[in-house]
Amino acid sequence: MGGEPFDPIRILAGLRSHGVNYILIGGLAAAAHGSPIETDDVDVCLAADDQNLDRFGLALLDLGADPVPDDGGDDDRVSFMTSAGRLDCLELGGRYSELAWNAKDIDLGRGVVAHVADLKDLAELKRSSGDLSGAAHLGSLAATPIEPDVGEREEHLSGPVREGNGWGTKLMKSLERVDTWLTDLNNGDIHRRQKAS
Repeated sequence: MGGEPFDPIRILAGLRSHGVNYILIGGLAAAAHGSPIETDDVDVCLAADDQNLDRFGLALLDLGADPVPDDGGDDDRVSFMTSAGRLDCLELGGRYSELAWNAKDIDLGRGVVAHVADLKDLAELKRSSGDLSGAAHLGSLAATPIEPDVGEREEHLSGPVREGNGWGTKLMKSLERVDTWLTDLNNGDIHRRQKAS
């Protein structure tokens, strides 16, 4: 998968097509707000309910994703290498609802609208992770927002908060559920179970 060009819009389109509830964070979110930050991955904060994680698992299958080995650095981060590039999923200590409250829908081009974290929240996430210069940059951008048009966004996009709580384990169990469900579907077990009930 390493030979495929990074295509963040295709990753986000895959999440959207499965109805995954996520908030775009990190460098790509800053770029969507007009920051000149460049990135080589997509960072999202997922809603951690089982149904959403199941939908996320299906999206990963469609994106041809493989888990990236855990480096032990962050229990709240689970990473995947998809056919369109790297996707990092963060739980951020259960902050999904807080981020969703302030998030904005931003048109990234090619028909993809992403739910993007607010600049002030992005600055706070940077500050919490110890990146003070990144926090200062995003804070100043929030004070004088730049609204690039969709074409500029598309062109630009093409080119640990608290101790873990087992969220990564929950996500991996959800992926196992999806895998089992697909195996059962391929074997016809689901149809047999439905007829029996």
